[in-house]
Amino acid sequence: MLTGACIITSCQKELDGLTGGTTIIPVDQKPRVGTIWSYRFYTYYSYGGIATSKNLTYKAKTEETMGGEKWLRIVDMDNDTTVYLLNTKAGGLYQYANSNAYLLCKYPATLGETYNTFNEGASEIFTVKGVNDSLATGLGVVPLNYYEGVKGGDIIDLLWYNNNAWIIWKYKYRKGPPPANMYYLYSKMFIDNIVY
Repeated sequence: MLTGACIITSCQKELDGLTGGTTIIPVDQKPRVGTIWSYRFYTYYSYGGIATSKNLTYKAKTEETMGGEKWLRIVDMDNDTTVYLLNTKAGGLYQYANSNAYLLCKYPATLGETYNTFNEGASEIFTVKGVNDSLATGLGVVPLNYYEGVKGGDIIDLLWYNNNAWIIWKYKYRKGPPPANMYYLYSKMFIDNIVY
């Protein structure tokens, strides 16, 4: 659960993405080649407390054809590594993984809906836990859908999605060290800005 939030209102940020401020999500824009997402990223110790913090910048670097469809290659700008291959189509946001298209964030969605997918190397079952909730983010107050991803009976992923900006927040859980081997909150990612 997030605590503390603020509402920021401002004019749309300059397109170079280098001058501070907040971009309010335009309703007529979608991510495309050249779109840049800026996030705050934290990792946590298995026993609690922040282990690391840094800024992440992702960019839709290219559009590529795979499996007969076009996908945006999203890269981490620090090391030019591919983070996702994403595309929106009927049903929501899809990712290309394991040589196939898989639904990541169902949209539109109905509360309680579940779907099977493939995410980060294995099968995962997502459940829609929130629909069109207006929440304060680094982009202002925006409508978000919320999804919980489960692998082997354990919650692994929490995702918050906006149809015009895609992944807004992401929490990741990992199995802790022996002897407990219990899952713990490993990382959190919060959007601060998007430049189309």
